[in-house]
Amino acid sequence: MRHIVLASQSPRRQELLRREGIDFTVDASFIDEILDESLTLEKRLEKLAVDKGMDVAKRHPDDIIISADTTVYHNHTIIGKANDSSEARDILMSLSDTCHSVFTSVAIIDHDDVLTFVDETKVYFKPMDDYIDDYLESKNWVGKAGAYGIQDDNCFFIDHIEGDFDNVVGLPVTRLIKILKERHYID
Repeated sequence: MRHIVLASQSPRRQELLRREGIDFTVDASFIDEILDESLTLEKRLEKLAVDKGMDVAKRHPDDIIISADTTVYHNHTIIGKANDSSEARDILMSLSDTCHSVFTSVAIIDHDDVLTFVDETKVYFKPMDDYIDDYLESKNWVGKAGAYGIQDDNCFFIDHIEGDFDNVVGLPVTRLIKILKERHYID
């Protein structure tokens, strides 16, 4: 029987798939995440998702592999994860009172058949001045692109979003489920 393998250790991606009742196993890729600067942003992100998925597909050649990468993009710059609270403060203050995009690239790999897509959600921040110290103290910024987790209880600084909330969490579930059903990977 063919299984779905999530090529990610992200607890948020795992929670999203579990919420949808998807039966899957986890086998994360540990490739060096290098973006090809010669490609457009979306193609760079798609390539990274494919590279992650192909690494895992080598170990699971008969299974369906789902891999993803979530990126925060602001002022023509990719915003990664903060290394410490000072860097988190700088990132959050750069996003304060502005709009940025969150892109999640997804690859679905079935033998030689590779389907990719990129979903974008726009996130609008309120001014951070009243929220920054409490949020930094909570440590909810640790390990998250853009130094925040939209699903966090104390993420009061988000004004609104345009697009898929789950995409910002780490996986555009609605679109993914639709594709998995169309391809008869799930019921």
